[in-house]
Amino acid sequence: MLRLKNLTKVYQTDGEPFLAVDDLSLDVDQGEFVVLIGASGCGKTTTLKMINHLIEPTSGEIWINDVPTKDTNVVQLRREIGYVIQDVGLFPHMTIAANIEIVPKLKNMDKHKRRERTRELLELVNLDPAIYEDRYPAELSGGQQQRVGVLRALAGDPDLILMDEPFGALDPITRDQLQDEMKDLQQSLAKTIVFVTHDIDEAIKLADTIVLMKDGVIVQAASPQEMLKNPANDYVREFLGEERLVPNADVTPVSDIMLTEPLTISQEAEAAEVVSKMQKRGSDYAVIVDSSRRFGGIVTAHDIQRKGVKGKALPQVSDRRAQAVVDTTTIRDAASKLANGTRLLCVVDRKQRPIGLVSRTALLRGIVDLWDGSKNNDNPVNETWS
Repeated sequence: MLRLKNLTKVYQTDGEPFLAVDDLSLDVDQGEFVVLIGASGCGKTTTLKMINHLIEPTSGEIWINDVPTKDTNVVQLRREIGYVIQDVGLFPHMTIAANIEIVPKLKNMDKHKRRERTRELLELVNLDPAIYEDRYPAELSGGQQQRVGVLRALAGDPDLILMDEPFGALDPITRDQLQDEMKDLQQSLAKTIVFVTHDIDEAIKLADTIVLMKDGVIVQAASPQEMLKNPANDYVREFLGEERLVPNADVTPVSDIMLTEPLTISQEAEAAEVVSKMQKRGSDYAVIVDSSRRFGGIVTAHDIQRKGVKGKALPQVSDRRAQAVVDTTTIRDAASKLANGTRLLCVVDRKQRPIGLVSRTALLRGIVDLWDGSKNNDNPVNETWS
């Protein structure tokens, strides 16, 4: 989706060259959340700004969806890329709706469709359109303003969103909430995000891939789990901090403890077929999937017996407390969801296809294994609800 090839930026400072980014190459897949991190002056923000040509590269190539950006009109390029900064940058004299609709308006979207899109986006972050769309930025809290900044970046429906320390100025509680919302939005909308931060905890929480930079070069690019388990060198180890370099619930993904090969059933299936497959598998639940094999809920034998499915689609009788999480969700975040009444989590890939399940029992077993310093690799395929 995004390719940086031999990207270099040299500044002239008092007549002397300064190498800010040094022959950097990086591939970012569609739907991937990539976090650039490093000490001040490492080149992370310069790299981010070169992607949408706010800073022009000295040399190298940038490709978006197999098209070199040097062949694209820079104004058009920026309209096709979402951009969020720490200071939000909302126009104070414009309403919230007008701020969100800037790019759709520039792209000549119909006025009615613009407003409909704005309301849909506000609802995504729990800002009631009836209350907030006609307010002005000064009437919103810092966290609400930053939410609107994110929505403005999403309004033009870009494939790629760039974020430059967007939550850095917020208080810790608001920042934590926005991180959760951002990750949920990214997963539900399948957007590709390149995110700059100086906060390693934020990077671990959000990233599919962390790109750690030093002196304009990539020191290590890896998933949070891989980087924590196998730091490339002493610099990475020091940057991460020794206290993080042990398995724990804050970084261990649910894929390490999930129950594999869940029973899946078409949402069009008859009740008798569902029960028969459950009996053959020795399971009392099934994951509902649509025609594209995407997660559509979880149904149990108890659901069928209690509610019946005559004249009803399976999703209508599924357990509403069941949720889907991606395989990189941490054990800590999974525990939080299960503690809030969810009985079972379905683990899905980036295309929302089921690849595993996490029950309360599996979660507890995984936590115990972490405490014991070992991981149980004998994950049973089937398990009853607990």
